[in-house]
Amino acid sequence: MLVTMAWEYKGFYIPKDDDWEPEDLSDFGFWMDFYIGDETGQDAFSVLVCSLPWFTREHGHEVTSGRNIIFLPRFDRSALDVFLKAKCSEEAAGKSPETTMLKIDGIGEWEYRYRC
Repeated sequence: MLVTMAWEYKGFYIPKDDDWEPEDLSDFGFWMDFYIGDETGQDAFSVLVCSLPWFTREHGHEVTSGRNIIFLPRFDRSALDVFLKAKCSEEAAGKSPETTMLKIDGIGEWEYRYRC
């Protein structure tokens, strides 16, 4: 869905339950979606959110990039929301919707990336 209106951060969703948090707030990993859109709709971006200890344990034996991964030192919904809002605002400033979506695709995997 690409339109010419300004895009903005619309929030995130962790597919567990509304109040979910990991048992260990400093050692965790989970997939979630965040959303960018305007008054006509929104697009989803999927991202792995994890702590460094979890990432090291799960992927420390591999060569990998940080694409579509957000590292949190400690699980904090509010800090995650603030981070995503700031990053999405930064990437959307003065850019076309197509450019915005491709830039944000580096933070989380855009559901419509295959179209580009």
